[in-house]
Amino acid sequence: MRTVKYCLAATLALGLLANALALRAEDEKPKHTIKQIMKLAHGGGKNSLASRVVMGNGTDADKKMLVELYSDLGKSTPKKGTPEGWKEKTDAVVKAAKDVEAGKAGAGAALKQAINCAGCHKEYK
Repeated sequence: MRTVKYCLAATLALGLLANALALRAEDEKPKHTIKQIMKLAHGGGKNSLASRVVMGNGTDADKKMLVELYSDLGKSTPKKGTPEGWKEKTDAVVKAAKDVEAGKAGAGAALKQAINCAGCHKEYK
């Protein structure tokens, strides 16, 4: 009888662990593709979401959306280039976007510098 209790407890523990790992893996999947992120964040030229936020004209909702989009970008895998380099660049963009969202001084300029379209496209597209 004791063995049955231990087996049931072990099965329950493994089930809970598997469920937690599955939920964590789901959280790490990006909600948007790289192409969608580029269109949503950078489409529209001077009136794009990123431009509005960098220039200080973005709403709180714009800033939040930009952080979400750039966070998804970091979870994505580019067509080429190294994963380490991709992580380094996307982490810098996410940090800069979060700084803008938090209202830190000079964060708009730092975000503008972190968003280096040509540098990323040349290396990762």
